[in-house]
Amino acid sequence: MSSLAVIPGDGIGPEVMAEVLKVHAVVEDVFGTGLKTEVLPWSADWFLEHGDVGIDVLAVRRDHAAVLLGALGDARIPDNRHAIRIIGGLRQQLELGVNLRPVRLRALAHCPLKHVTAVEDVDLVVVRENTEDVYVGVGGAVRAGSPAHVAMEVGVHSRWAVDRVVTAAFELARSRRRRLTLVDKSNAMPSAGPLWQGRFRAIAASYPEVECDHLYVDAAAMELIRNPARFDVIVAGNLFGDILSDEASMLAGGLGVAPSASYDPEDGSFAGVFEAVHGSAPDLVGTGRANPLASVMSYSMMLGRLGLREAHAAVERAVDEVLCGDLLTPDLGGTARTGDVGDLICRAVARHDKD
Repeated sequence: MSSLAVIPGDGIGPEVMAEVLKVHAVVEDVFGTGLKTEVLPWSADWFLEHGDVGIDVLAVRRDHAAVLLGALGDARIPDNRHAIRIIGGLRQQLELGVNLRPVRLRALAHCPLKHVTAVEDVDLVVVRENTEDVYVGVGGAVRAGSPAHVAMEVGVHSRWAVDRVVTAAFELARSRRRRLTLVDKSNAMPSAGPLWQGRFRAIAASYPEVECDHLYVDAAAMELIRNPARFDVIVAGNLFGDILSDEASMLAGGLGVAPSASYDPEDGSFAGVFEAVHGSAPDLVGTGRANPLASVMSYSMMLGRLGLREAHAAVERAVDEVLCGDLLTPDLGGTARTGDVGDLICRAVARHDKD
């Protein structure tokens, strides 16, 4: 029996993760996946009491097949040290260099663009480099707080990491509609730009069946609004991928339906870390208004990565049923509570056993 590490996190994280665990119980009952769960208490509460003692991310990979991660962020830790320690530790120490953020419109009502007339017009994946760029913590400040305050954040881009994420993006594009767009800002980043573009062209030679193009990040941001149907797979560095994927999520209903998967394409023994893109939303805690779908969709991505295709398909169909129906949380224009949506997903998955 394989084990899933579950980190509920902060804010609404425990509330939406509770719905995921309800869904998992039904999936286990219907499909017999053999996936047990172990809850790890890493959170702001844990960090304030223990520091980072006991946060052993290498043990996670050793002892578990995958991680279900809840949102992290708490006003009591304004510099987000605990989130950086947990999320950054998982991504960097476990070399989870590829972050997939799919965006697929399931019902036209959830797209704010009036010129999008078919759900098929919004179906793309942002493939984000996940371990480098300005997220590595290289930089500093001098004369902080004075009129002469100077701050620097350094973006780090290695050929190895670029090759890893670009190759993963080509592999994904080959399995989809065979279109891949590189997004960068090489006209303003003369050191990183040639590395990304040079490796993109070199790797493209091994994928002649994939149509390739390139956009500067500002143009890509505009094109996502003007003509989202032109995109199939987008590959970008950590910062630009983070920003563009949040923008793209709004085309399908927002962050409440934005899942993600972080993984090492060179290690098949560990499926990766699966988490909703949204934050801990402290203003929603205890209100029952949090949307659990992004976390459920991330769980579904995990099932797919683990090769549990039938279970993955059942959860995806259940998500489709919710998003095409009337039982929606307030962020999608409905009045349903968090648990109502979780219950509906559970019922839809359970019906699979009777279909």
